[in-house]
Amino acid sequence: MAALPKAEQYEKTRSALLTVAHELFAEQGYSNTSTKDIVERAEVTRGALYYHFHNKESLFQAVFERFRQARTQAILERVQEAEGDLWQRFVETGCTAIIESLSDKSAQRIIFTDGPSVLDPDVWHKNVQGVNLLAQVFEQLEAEGFIEEKTPHRALARLVWGAFLEAGVYISHATDSVEAQHEMLQGLQYWLGKLRIKH
Repeated sequence: MAALPKAEQYEKTRSALLTVAHELFAEQGYSNTSTKDIVERAEVTRGALYYHFHNKESLFQAVFERFRQARTQAILERVQEAEGDLWQRFVETGCTAIIESLSDKSAQRIIFTDGPSVLDPDVWHKNVQGVNLLAQVFEQLEAEGFIEEKTPHRALARLVWGAFLEAGVYISHATDSVEAQHEMLQGLQYWLGKLRIKH
């Protein structure tokens, strides 16, 4: 069999490492997963791992970022496919999609259990893409008359992003995660509902 082109082999190896690391971090947690576990399951050499990533922490960060981007994309697709006006799609469906995504055990362990302890606080808390998206949503809601003019879009976006993170932490550590999801969804929709202009 002909050898894969170098660029294709690079991407194949990197993807295998990320996929296997994701599985192991979700199953066992960061501290209980060794680089030996990762290279054995991925069927690559230890040298290949360190060629792509400086250490286990940098591999975890790459898994974290890829997972967060995939979740964001899935939520966006659900919002775009939803029916109703802008408020119903972005606030009602969007909040529901975000809270429901927090029930995922991989999300709970990688993002909300290990993420805060393994990653630099700025890396874990900061999400420029997420904050920018929320700011655009508030801008559109204002343009269509759902919220007051001159609403501080970016400040609200940061506050809502912080609320989503806190909801994730709360749900991840709750004894009854289903009830915790219900509580957080009610709270978020109540809070955001206070911004809406009553017609």
